[in-house]
Amino acid sequence: MDLTIIVGGAAGQGMQSLGSALVRAGARAGFHVFATQDYMSRIRGGHNFSVIRFAENEIRSVNQDCHLIVAFDSETVTAHQDGLHQDGLIVCDPEDVQTDAQRTFFVPLRALAVEHAGHHIMSNSVALGAVWGLLGGQFDDIALLLEETWEAKGPEIVEKNQKAALAGFNYAKEHKPETFKFQIKQAAPREKTMVIDGATAMGMGAIAAGCTFVSAYPMTPSTSLTEYMAAHKASCGIIVEQVEDEIAAINMGIGAANAGARVLVPTSGGGFSLMVEGLGLAGITETPIVIVNMQRPGPATGLPTRTEQADLLFVIHAHQGEFPRMVMAPHTHEEAFDTMVRAFNVAEILQIPVIVLGDQYLADSMKTTPFFDFSKVEIDRGKLLSSEEGNALGPNYKRYQITADGVSPRAIPGLSRALVKVIGDEHDEAGNITESAEVRIAQHEKRLKKLRTLKELARKPIEYGPKDAPSVLVSWGSTYGPVKEAVDLLNGSGKPTRMVHFVDVYPLNEEHVIKALEGAKTRIAVENNATGQFAKLIKAETGIGMTGFVLRYDGRPLTPEYITSKLEKGGDLPW
Repeated sequence: MDLTIIVGGAAGQGMQSLGSALVRAGARAGFHVFATQDYMSRIRGGHNFSVIRFAENEIRSVNQDCHLIVAFDSETVTAHQDGLHQDGLIVCDPEDVQTDAQRTFFVPLRALAVEHAGHHIMSNSVALGAVWGLLGGQFDDIALLLEETWEAKGPEIVEKNQKAALAGFNYAKEHKPETFKFQIKQAAPREKTMVIDGATAMGMGAIAAGCTFVSAYPMTPSTSLTEYMAAHKASCGIIVEQVEDEIAAINMGIGAANAGARVLVPTSGGGFSLMVEGLGLAGITETPIVIVNMQRPGPATGLPTRTEQADLLFVIHAHQGEFPRMVMAPHTHEEAFDTMVRAFNVAEILQIPVIVLGDQYLADSMKTTPFFDFSKVEIDRGKLLSSEEGNALGPNYKRYQITADGVSPRAIPGLSRALVKVIGDEHDEAGNITESAEVRIAQHEKRLKKLRTLKELARKPIEYGPKDAPSVLVSWGSTYGPVKEAVDLLNGSGKPTRMVHFVDVYPLNEEHVIKALEGAKTRIAVENNATGQFAKLIKAETGIGMTGFVLRYDGRPLTPEYITSKLEKGGDLPW
């Protein structure tokens, strides 16, 4: 079973709540669920929708098939009816939607809500029940779900919502069109999972890594990560500062990191633009800090609520002067958790800024995910001196001591008698300002030594599909799920293809890249941008060029079908 539902309407109609409820209902019934949102940058109005996919096997993307449309306005029908399966159905209230579209199932959502719950505001619960009745689900799944959702409002509200849902459930069972054959059979029992979005997974990873300070200015789509950290600040001992702008965010973070905190600075591309000078300050002061850039389409405000992968070359090259940094791009919700732990460790081990590249698609998409094992998290703070070690050095402490690996012992100001000097000018080993050419060379080379270690730390790309396939799809970050499913579709239709997917995207380990791509006659870059930025990086670092591209830059995420259709139309592959 692999079934997709679209829930659409205007902002303020509550369709997002219905979408979230369906995700949790599917998970409760034992299915793998993946869901995304497409929403406009406005409080009310506009066309917004959620895509929810249920499957018996694990899924990591949505697809372009649609079996059921729940429409809260006429625009939803117009926008999505062409993609409806020939045996699919459009569910809507005749009071809200005027349409002569075929395969429409009218359900009096408002009237049933008023009749059974006393108010039309509960028509969403009627719609939830109607969908579950059409699909042949168990009412207990949504009854318990509604209890959990509304228990804080009291038993009366819970009961009203359950009555509304039952009314929709029974109406759908009694009036379901015979042509609608899609049913969700109860899934086989499996390991219990949670339903989370990518931003939550990142937040959980940051907490597990021991993050103690967050400074941020709200900016979609990074705000949900900041909100998650703020919601858990009291229980987890985290200071969360909402500052006046992104310049303050990174500079406050640098100060907190120098005081010994593990610091997270969430932002998006526009905010990162303001942080560039601060990033240079972190570079020359060798301050460990983790910056999350949740990408969205630019330039300027662009499409603030949509997705893109167009900040890669920017975050790699954003600086005045030269200094090392690492860029990671998690590809799944599970990897989002692990990446945050690793980012904090690498930042402190090498005393550098680490940038985690997410995007709106990863941040907002919801997925059934195994529970994270916090007991396996290991925290490595690198060459952090104890108070006793700092006391022994006292005024002789050298914050920027020349070492073989470029990493100096780090003392926290005030925790010992070590004299810590930190400054944004070039400095000697003790932290004193200098304009000596010899000292400049020594300190500059000291910092750049860390690049060698970073390349050694870089993980090998993920390879999937037949090793001897002549064609390879090269991808990075959140495109993993769609590309992986596209590889399955291609191989299933007799077109041998494999995937090479990167999570650590900078600095590249050239040996890893060359080995992963050897033997491929055709190399296709698959990216959510217009210029093939990762392909350019590979070419610059290794000399290996791509022979073709699948690029999407309309603000929407890639899907398996989008990838395969582009390949077939472009004739890039040797079939």
